Amino acid sequence: MNTLFPLLLSALTPIALTSVYVALRAWLPGGRQGNLHMSVLFGAAMWLAMMSSVHHGQHTIADMRGAILVLAYLFGGPIPAVVSLAIGAITRGWIGGPAAPIGVAVLATIFLGIVALARWRTLVPEPGAVSARALATMGAWASLNQATALWIADAAGPLLVIMPLSQFCVTMIAGGMLILIQQKTHLGRKLNEQQDLVRTLLVRDRASGLLNRTGFWLELDSALRKLSGTDDKIAVLLVSIRRLRNVSVTLGPRLSESLLTEAARRLEAVVKNPTLARFDDGTFGLFVMADRLDETVTLVDNVFAAFRRPFHSHGRDVHLSLNIGISSSSDDRDGIETLIAHGNQALARSVMLGENRLQVYDENIVVQAVRPMKLEVELRRAVETGNEFVLRYQPKVHLDTGKLHGIEALCRWHSPALGDVAPSEFIPVAETSGLIVPLGDWVLRETCRQLVAWRARGFAPPVTSVNLSAKQLLDGDFPERSLRCVLSHGLDPSQIEFELTESSVMTDPTLSINVLNRIKALGFPLSLDDFGSGASNISYLKSLPFDCIKIDKSVIDDLGASDDAEIVCKAIYGLGSAMRLDMVAEGIETEGQRSQLRKIGFTLGQGFYFSRALSADELAEGWLARGYRNRDAESAL
Repeated sequence: MNTLFPLLLSALTPIALTSVYVALRAWLPGGRQGNLHMSVLFGAAMWLAMMSSVHHGQHTIADMRGAILVLAYLFGGPIPAVVSLAIGAITRGWIGGPAAPIGVAVLATIFLGIVALARWRTLVPEPGAVSARALATMGAWASLNQATALWIADAAGPLLVIMPLSQFCVTMIAGGMLILIQQKTHLGRKLNEQQDLVRTLLVRDRASGLLNRTGFWLELDSALRKLSGTDDKIAVLLVSIRRLRNVSVTLGPRLSESLLTEAARRLEAVVKNPTLARFDDGTFGLFVMADRLDETVTLVDNVFAAFRRPFHSHGRDVHLSLNIGISSSSDDRDGIETLIAHGNQALARSVMLGENRLQVYDENIVVQAVRPMKLEVELRRAVETGNEFVLRYQPKVHLDTGKLHGIEALCRWHSPALGDVAPSEFIPVAETSGLIVPLGDWVLRETCRQLVAWRARGFAPPVTSVNLSAKQLLDGDFPERSLRCVLSHGLDPSQIEFELTESSVMTDPTLSINVLNRIKALGFPLSLDDFGSGASNISYLKSLPFDCIKIDKSVIDDLGASDDAEIVCKAIYGLGSAMRLDMVAEGIETEGQRSQLRKIGFTLGQGFYFSRALSADELAEGWLARGYRNRDAESAL
C-alpha cells in the first residue's frame, strides 16, 4: 500500500491536470489573467508531484516532475513553466536530503532543454502549435534527465528503467489528450471565425466595410422595434453619388471603384454614424432620430460641403455631386418597406431637380414622380423613332449692326401622349436615363442635314452651334463619331460649334480637357455656355481650348437696374478680352440691355430682343434671305 499510493498519485497528477486544463480553457480569458490561472494550475501540479515522489523516498517508482514541466511549457507557455520550475525547486529544497541538489539540477536541466528544443522550428513550427513529435521529444528529454539523476544517486537497477519509462508514458498520454483538446478547440475557433466571416459578408459591404443593404435593414428593423410604442421618430437618409457611372464607362471600373472607396471614406468621416450603409454602386443610406432636426440639417450641410472638394485619383481631379432623399416614420405602422420606399421616392425627386439637391418626402412627391416616369418611357420611344423631335434655330447677332453672326440649334419635343414638353423638363430625364447620347447624335445629324438643305437653296449659313452634354463629353468615341457625321454630309468641321456648360466639363476636368483638345484638333469650334451662372473655375478655364464664352442670362437680367450686374459684366468682359475669346451675351430682351452691353465692349448677343427660336423656314426667310440682317432690330439701332 505504501508503494501503490504514491505511484497512483504521481501518475494521476498529469491526468487530473488535463481535466482542470480543459475547464480553465473553456471559460478563462486569455492574456495576463490566463497566464495567472495557468501558473497556479501547473504550479499546484508540480507541488503535488514533488510531495508524492520525493516525500515517500525509496517507495517511489513514479516521478512526474519532468512531465509537469513539459506540459506546462507546451500547453501553458513560458510563464507557467517558470512558475512550475520555481515551485519545484523550492519544494525540493524544503524537503531536503542529500539528493536535493541533484533534484533541483535535474529540474533546471529539463527546463533549459525544453526551452532549447522549443526554438527548433522544425519541431515547433509556430507558437501555440503542439505536435506529437514535440511532445515525444521533450518527454524523452525529461525522462533521459531523470534516468541520469537516478544513476548519479545510485538508484536500484529496475528504477533506472521503470521511473523514466513511466514518466514518458504518462507524458505522452496526458499530452496526447491535451493535443486532442487543443485541436478541437482550434477547430471550434476556426468554425466560429468562419461563421463570423459569413455573418460579416451577409451584412457588410466588402469594398467599403460599411453595412450593406441587408445589414442596414436589420439595423433599421431593430431600431424601429425598440421605438415601438414611443413618440420617437426615425429619419432615413438616402445619398446618391452622381457621375460614377460616367467615370466607370470612360475611365474603367478600377478607377470608379477607387473613387467610390474614397467617397465612402469621406462620407463615413462626415456622418460618423454606425448605421451608414452602401446599397449599390453609388447609393448610401443611414438613419437618425427624426426629432433632432437641427442635427439632421447640419449633417446634410456637412455632407454637401465634403463633396464640393474634388477627388484625387490616379493623377486626376474628379468632381462628384450628390442627391439626398429623406423620409421619416410618422407612426408605428410605418415599417422598413415604407420608410425605404419613401426615401427612394424623395431621392428620385431630388435627382429630377438637379445635382446637389435635397428632397424631403411628402405625399405630393408620389404625384410628381409619375410624370418623370412617363416622360422617360415616352422619351425612349421618341428617341427610337426619331420623328417627334424638331430643331429650332435662334440667331446670334452683332450688337452694332444687327447682322447675323451665328445660329444655335435647339431641340424641341412634341409628344403625341404628353404634348409639347419643355427642354427644361425632358433634358434632365434624358441625362439621368442615358438617352442624352443618342438624342445628341440625332441633333447633330439633323443640324448637318439642315445646313445642307439651306445650301441647296442658295444660302450660306454661318457657324451653327449644337449643345453638348456631360455624358457625350465623357464618351471617348464622340470626337471621331462627330467628324464622321459632319464629313458624311459634305460639311467642314468649322461649320459646327459645340456649346457646353462648365458643370459638364467639371465632371472630370482631366478627361474633359483631353476630349475637348481632340475635338478642337479635328477643327470644331468650342463655346463655354452659361458662363457666370455659378462658381467658375478660372484655373481650369485657362487650360480649356474654348473659342468663345456665352454670358448667362442671369447676369444680363439685372443690367440697368443694378450696379452690381454692370460690374460683373465688365469683369467678365475684361477676363474674356484678356484670354482673347469671343463673347456672346445671352438673354438680351431690351434695348437698354443691348445698349449697355455695347458700351461695356460686347459685340455679340442673343435673345428675344433680336429673335425667338425659329423654324428652319422662318430663319431662312427672316435672316438668311435678307443678308444676315434683321430689319426690326436694325431700325432700333
